Amino acid sequence: MKHLNLFLFFLLCAIFLIFSSHIKFSTNFLEVFFSKESTTLLNVTSKLGLSNNIYVAKKGFSDDTLKELRIIAGKLQNIEGISKVKLSVSPSKELKEYYKKNYYLLSDFSTGKFSTKEIHDRLQTAYDELQNAFIYMPLDTNDPLGLFSVKVNQNDAYLKLKDYGYVLKASVSIDTSSAAEAKELYSKVNTLLEKHKDLLVYAPFFFLVENSSYIRSDTQKIISIATVLLLLLYFFMLKNYRLLFHTIIAIGSSVLSAILASVYFFGSVNILVLAFGISITTISIDYMFHYYFHGDFSTKGFIKQKRVFFGFLTTFGVFVIFSFISIRLFYELAFFAAVSLFVAYILFSWVFSYLEIEKPLLTQSKDTFKRVNPLYLLLISFVLFGYSYTHLKFDDDLRNLDYKNEKLLALSQKFREGLMQSKYRTVLLRDNTQESLLQKYERLQAMHPAMLGIGKFIFSRVKCEEKLQQLKMADFKRIRETIQTEAKKIGFTNVFGHLYTGLESMNCDNMHTMDDMEFKIVKEDNSYYTVVLIPKNETVTKMEGVEILDIAKHLSEDMQNSKQTIVKFMTVSIVFILAMLVLVSGINILYPLVYIVFPLSVVLFGITLFGMINIMHLFALIILIAIGIDYGVYMHKTTTQTETRTAIKYALLSTLAGFGVLIFSDTVALHSIGFVITVGIGAIFILLLGTSDR
Repeated sequence: MKHLNLFLFFLLCAIFLIFSSHIKFSTNFLEVFFSKESTTLLNVTSKLGLSNNIYVAKKGFSDDTLKELRIIAGKLQNIEGISKVKLSVSPSKELKEYYKKNYYLLSDFSTGKFSTKEIHDRLQTAYDELQNAFIYMPLDTNDPLGLFSVKVNQNDAYLKLKDYGYVLKASVSIDTSSAAEAKELYSKVNTLLEKHKDLLVYAPFFFLVENSSYIRSDTQKIISIATVLLLLLYFFMLKNYRLLFHTIIAIGSSVLSAILASVYFFGSVNILVLAFGISITTISIDYMFHYYFHGDFSTKGFIKQKRVFFGFLTTFGVFVIFSFISIRLFYELAFFAAVSLFVAYILFSWVFSYLEIEKPLLTQSKDTFKRVNPLYLLLISFVLFGYSYTHLKFDDDLRNLDYKNEKLLALSQKFREGLMQSKYRTVLLRDNTQESLLQKYERLQAMHPAMLGIGKFIFSRVKCEEKLQQLKMADFKRIRETIQTEAKKIGFTNVFGHLYTGLESMNCDNMHTMDDMEFKIVKEDNSYYTVVLIPKNETVTKMEGVEILDIAKHLSEDMQNSKQTIVKFMTVSIVFILAMLVLVSGINILYPLVYIVFPLSVVLFGITLFGMINIMHLFALIILIAIGIDYGVYMHKTTTQTETRTAIKYALLSTLAGFGVLIFSDTVALHSIGFVITVGIGAIFILLLGTSDR
């Protein structure tokens, strides 16, 4: 039994190594907050190509700039994962062919019926202009009357970034929500472009790659610092280096158990869950400290200390409650913590009892200062609660939890404004079928003539049939004969042999979507979607299945819903904690209650002073409550003041070392947890040194 701790550790290490190829660590934590609706919306925007483009801008508007961009375009086209590279804004060969095939349907048609005299007069005018022109004047021999016309946007031939230079656009075919695929493509593109100067390169998925890399690096740094601090702390605190060695082994076993269990149930471990989980494991150290300083390791068999068991059961119970929450990040965090705490408690309460570790000698403390009545601290707490309640605001912007990538944020704004994308409002259309979606598009276009969208290339079946009927009623057979007859009278030679060629063979089956089209129609969850661009100076018409595409608004709603969910689970957890408190302390709960109320009020007051409260603050507050109530019960009517205070001090220092380093993280999610626990532990230290239940 003496070697059971080592045996379990090496067994878990062996299992970890055997299955290491299947153990995955994810870094994109924001998506775990998304609702089903937001996830669908993000999938739709990705399929529509709104987030799957890479923009490369070269400084300058000279021919040399275009030449270099053409060279870059050729290299990019050879990269796996890039489906298309475009420098010119002119339509592709395939799109031109499509437009030619459907020209008479897609063009505006003048429906007036022309008399023979009107046709003669138009042809005569065209003939006179040709005869009198000093330069060549082209004549449309297919449509000399100008019955068909197409609205042409007078744009530049090349895409430009305002006040900077020409731009090429590369479309990607990878899943940009996959960190691995996105990182691989990001690396290839940057390696290819690193030798070129004066370039600005931007793609929306760059945020995922760069932020994920930074978060991983930041988390690894935090874990390393926390590990070193804990080792140093235990080295100087425990003095018993055999106990130190076995404690490190026990913590390693609890973390490995949690990782393996998380991978088994969830398929991967979020890197934030790992950082948080290792920190939360330091809470279990207080079980070891209490056993050690009270001499419980000298007795073989499972250690039955009521207060330690209550501390474990309360904390474990809170995490079990939160493992049923619907927010993925939180139930993964709670599950990891629950498994880790359970394994640590079993190891410290059972396995360590066979290590024959003697009780340390402690100097009995002789306090000479008068301690504060806990009632006064309760009153102070309620004052702080009142201030926080009136001044505290909730931060519902999910992006604020992520790493602030200032460079990419600036690039994003520069391209959005420089490509004139800010002139339009992106509107999402949704319907049950492609036909009904196109009909909805056409109703909306009637209200917004300047709208841009898929309707430039394809009509609904209803509109297409109407256009065909309109063309049939125009009697083009008579128009052809009249043009040819009058043209000969005027003096034209045989130039009108291809009048309105293919008009009679026009049909709606030729209309379909193409990848080369600027706009797309996609299917997601049995619904069809497309986007349109409406000028920002127009008010978007309210219509079912038509909404302004505002992902930030959807995520804000997700955060509000998550907040309400967390508050519900916090309420259940607090009721559970109070029930456990009454079970252990009976009606004498004032002193233990201070260990919940005072740290909570101080933390909320601190958050109010420095900013807004976010969803990670709320989750960390639950941990703080679970920690605080443990120490309140340990101190309540204890007959071993010196041993208990020493154990709690060491446990608090251990927890501070584990969680305190999180406050230095640039990732707001980790920083928020670190802030709450650090300030809360400071408040508990004040209670430990300055109050008494006597």
